[in-house]
Amino acid sequence: MISRYAPRNPLFAWLGHACLTLAGLLSFAIGTTVLSHAEEPKQFNQNEVIERYGKIAAGLALEERCNLLAPQYRQEYYWQQYQLDITLNQVFTNTPILPMIRNSALQVAQGDKFTCDQKSEDFINFSLLRAGELTHDLTGQTYAPGISDLAFNQDRLQVVADAAGTNALCQHLLPEYAEQLSVGYKALRQTYLDRYMDKADPAALDNAFTSAESNPLSSCNEDTRRISLQGWQLTRMIMSQFQLSFEAK
Repeated sequence: MISRYAPRNPLFAWLGHACLTLAGLLSFAIGTTVLSHAEEPKQFNQNEVIERYGKIAAGLALEERCNLLAPQYRQEYYWQQYQLDITLNQVFTNTPILPMIRNSALQVAQGDKFTCDQKSEDFINFSLLRAGELTHDLTGQTYAPGISDLAFNQDRLQVVADAAGTNALCQHLLPEYAEQLSVGYKALRQTYLDRYMDKADPAALDNAFTSAESNPLSSCNEDTRRISLQGWQLTRMIMSQFQLSFEAK
């Protein structure tokens, strides 16, 4: 059970200071406007949002290092960060602040000051709760186990399926990358079916792959090259999140 108390952890203070310093260096305004789920503008303090996002990113980076969460909570964490990234990228359009914050959070999480102990687990759990709160504050969305993650993973795997079919036709990727895309798609498809069983929609994935692969060869161009490359990158990311390897079965 995830507790809702705030652990006394120096990572909170250090990372909060780092994120606020970053915000100051980038000279952001006092407030920012984000549309809620009801399309009504809400005002948020940018420095506060940056600080909260930094702690959330640090918690996920620490979880990826330590692997302390149960799989369902880890899936929720990825969903929460994805929703936050979509929303905040629409706000911070002129500066790559989110990658900068994630990089700082990664450095802190990988430092020797923090080990995979109870203190780390407390911080990860608390950061996941804060992620849910910030997602709801900014978007109005609340994570629903077995529903939110199902839609999230199906949407991502359809992108991978389209890329795998596209590259099977156009052969854009280097052989090593092409094999990773092909093997990765098959592994992810099977994991998706195993995880969601009767709720899964393999036809949507299969149709995306077949539709892309059956296009005329003359359709191969820079757009299909981009689709193949981005699909390969997404495949690598999801494989890592699902803790799968690229070894062919």
